[in-house]
Amino acid sequence: MSDNKTKESGKKFNNKGFTLIEILIALAIFSIGILGVASMQILSVNYNTNARKLTEATTLGVNTMETLMILPLTNPWLAPNANPVITDGPYTATWTITPTAIPNYLIINMTVTWTGRGSAKRVLLNCTRS
Repeated sequence: MSDNKTKESGKKFNNKGFTLIEILIALAIFSIGILGVASMQILSVNYNTNARKLTEATTLGVNTMETLMILPLTNPWLAPNANPVITDGPYTATWTITPTAIPNYLIINMTVTWTGRGSAKRVLLNCTRS
């Protein structure tokens, strides 16, 4: 089959290549696909940022909790009426100490807060210390 076709009038038409309409339709379809990928990329960056902040807050809380676990029971940070605060960049760790019926046992409730995207976020940690 020849690429050059003859019409009844005797004129030859060259059917090689794409028409302008075909190219515009292909570009429109490609643009829609790229917009979807771009929005997925933005969501991915936001979720990764939130995950990083959550990990950093949890790390601060766990490190502070481990420090509290090795302190002597007479340390002021372990007093039930103390209001200790540790700040590390945008993160703030606060905790409360609750004595138990068992002598020398304490319940430590810690909250690590930070501000992300205009709203306060927090991580809660609990442990019992003897």
